[in-house]
Amino acid sequence: MIILTCANGEPAKSDSGKIFENFSFKEVIRSTALQAQRCGYTAVVYDLGDLGIGIPYQVTDKSFIENGYYEQEVVSGYKSKSLFKPDIVGLCLREYHQTVAYLDGDAQLIGRIDEVDTVDYDIGVTLRAPSELESDWHRTYREVARFVNAGVIFFRPTAAARSFVDNWKKLTETLGNDQMALNQLTCSEDYPEVNSIVSIDGVRVKYFPGEKYNYYYFKEGLEDDIKILHFKGAVRHFYPFDWKKRMYCMVAVPAINYVKSIIKKRIS
Repeated sequence: MIILTCANGEPAKSDSGKIFENFSFKEVIRSTALQAQRCGYTAVVYDLGDLGIGIPYQVTDKSFIENGYYEQEVVSGYKSKSLFKPDIVGLCLREYHQTVAYLDGDAQLIGRIDEVDTVDYDIGVTLRAPSELESDWHRTYREVARFVNAGVIFFRPTAAARSFVDNWKKLTETLGNDQMALNQLTCSEDYPEVNSIVSIDGVRVKYFPGEKYNYYYFKEGLEDDIKILHFKGAVRHFYPFDWKKRMYCMVAVPAINYVKSIIKKRIS
């Protein structure tokens, strides 16, 4: 199996320009590559600029180089960060005839994922937890976010998968956002059933649980058997996920959320 990831060497910034302290794309990627080696996988890293490791891949957009996101807003308040993603996946699929697990540069492999390497699908996407769909953020950006988070995606070495990536690339260029394009190509109007497989335009799409393979729900407490942690924007401060933060998520977060639920019931 190929573990594919990428990033540039610039400090991670929020959309407002704030630099996230104690976070490093390079360190996350090094950790993922080391875990991949332990599991017997092959790590493939693309260097989007000044990362210092991996295969050079040039992104020329000035805003991305300086800030980590493109200047143009897809919808009001939402800026794209990964327009290069379909192209990088396509390059990797052409190079290796193996299952490719794509991870964003801020996603960290922490466990074996042998179970995703099956022959019953072409594209595997990671579903947002149902609780996320009820958030104000998701309601605001539903057009982009929908049901699938594009931070972790699985691609089987099939003709249908390669054709899908070509279509994903074209639609990403048209829409100006890889995640919006991915959702349009893999989701109907209804929330998919976890682990179900649906054929869409000749492509078998499998829906994996994000709570296991694309976990960024630190503020909701820890799930069992998490395989991939994703330190995306709003939860980037949880990196590095040391024992103190783990205990906070296991003990403090459930207590805080319980108190919030009691207060909410009393108010309502």
